[in-house]
Amino acid sequence: MVTLDHLVSFLDTLMGNSSQVERVDSHMANGLQVRGRDKVEVVVTGVSASLRFFEEALRMGADALVVHHSLNMPAGIHFDRIFLRRLHFLLDHSLSLIGYHYLLDSHPELGNNAQIIKQLGAQPVAPYTTDGWGWVGEFPTPVDREHLFARCSDIFLQPGVQYAFGPKYVKRMVALSGSGAPRAGEMEWLITQRVDLFVTGEPREWCRELFREAGINLVAAGHYPTERLGILALSEVLRRELDITVHFLDLHNPV
Repeated sequence: MVTLDHLVSFLDTLMGNSSQVERVDSHMANGLQVRGRDKVEVVVTGVSASLRFFEEALRMGADALVVHHSLNMPAGIHFDRIFLRRLHFLLDHSLSLIGYHYLLDSHPELGNNAQIIKQLGAQPVAPYTTDGWGWVGEFPTPVDREHLFARCSDIFLQPGVQYAFGPKYVKRMVALSGSGAPRAGEMEWLITQRVDLFVTGEPREWCRELFREAGINLVAAGHYPTERLGILALSEVLRRELDITVHFLDLHNPV
């Protein structure tokens, strides 16, 4: 058992939380969002907060929840009923909610994008954008594209959209999980940097022809599937480092 404050302090230090993070990601929590009971024995982790997630976690004996996507805040000062139901449930059952959105995408070791790159056999070498949401990865030696497509199907639990428009052998890649599909203005950078493969979650209608014309391979395997890896890696650290029970709750969503 640990105190909630100890758990949050451990996570914030591990993930690199700071006051500057809110400037990059002002829409979703990076840290403790809802405070519950002071003592924590069981932590349930997952990708996205929802009422169903809260109910299942409570049945698993949760004291605190750690997720990638925390509560979606209402658009204005009037709280909508879905937000209120979720918040009421947490407060009624003294459940803490801790979320790491930007920090679980940008982290150089545990982040979704670093994990994608590593699990494909490459190494993260540089942030993809100036704010660091994604990562650039490089393979020690070029890897067959079909092997990487098959590996993506395995680690994301589905093939998703796969466009074989680039080199047959991949040396350099970008991972930008979730809703990271690039727009037309971003393609020039990928071309000049000789990126052979772009891995993301949600495809956009324009992706097919942009990537065909750019001569770059694309895998878009789903928002949820590409954002499981970071929270799974974080769960392993919590199990190893803290005197708590950790359960990963996988409410799989193919989108």
